[in-house]
Amino acid sequence: MGLENSPPLCDLTAPSWSGKQLRRLGEALRDGTPVPTSGPSYGDVMAYYDDLAAAVLHVIRQLDWSSLLVDRPPPEITARAKTLTTLAEKLRRDPATPLPSVQDIAGVRFESAMTLEEQTIVADAIASAFELDPATACRDLRREHHSGYRAVHVWLRLPQGRVEVQVRTRLQGRWANLYEAMADLLGREIRYGVVPADPIARQAVDAVQGISINAIARLELRRQELADHRNARTDAMGRTLGLVDPNLVRAEQEVAELERQVVEQLEAAYRALAGHRR
Repeated sequence: MGLENSPPLCDLTAPSWSGKQLRRLGEALRDGTPVPTSGPSYGDVMAYYDDLAAAVLHVIRQLDWSSLLVDRPPPEITARAKTLTTLAEKLRRDPATPLPSVQDIAGVRFESAMTLEEQTIVADAIASAFELDPATACRDLRREHHSGYRAVHVWLRLPQGRVEVQVRTRLQGRWANLYEAMADLLGREIRYGVVPADPIARQAVDAVQGISINAIARLELRRQELADHRNARTDAMGRTLGLVDPNLVRAEQEVAELERQVVEQLEAAYRALAGHRR
């Protein structure tokens, strides 16, 4: 039995509107025309997807993450529904996609201090828990990034509706949050490849995207290599085989220092942009 049959998700009352009515609402939102009187209001739809996101959040939190993320702090799992503003922007960017087909009206974020391999395992586990094939439900955005954004997304298509679960490492999440703050200053279009006309703003966007694509990507690959090396030196019970490798310890410390420097670079780029925009 998949998690879609677990409370509170299974207790979620199905919406009263039809797919056709939801499509017409999306067209009105996209075109800025009056809301059809024969269907749901924006408030009705957003309230439902808020409840859907919260229900999916609840059931994902009930999974035993400690067995997959061994010796890691508990993951941070949050939920949200898109705002009307961001939903309207999405419909205008892609007018061929009707509102019922928008995957991320309801969204859940899963962030943890994990390696790239663990990130893949978590995404696959979420898909499998809802009885979905990870090969088709998971979207790997780590190599084919979106304007620097890197993560693994799980697209849940449930009887109750569609939900997007964003699975991100702590560093990917920190980058994404800072880039969102930059979008608040410059306009959300920078998230979709639009280059700012202001040369200083353009330089800041290029710098922050480059940090994700180059510095963070390389750092996470290096962290995975070290994790593989450490795992090769442990037995099935997690006990270290032989002496502690001082080179491995030193390399892990170097990666931690690199992460600190990357975070400083991100924050410095944002401060410079915020100062310029004042």
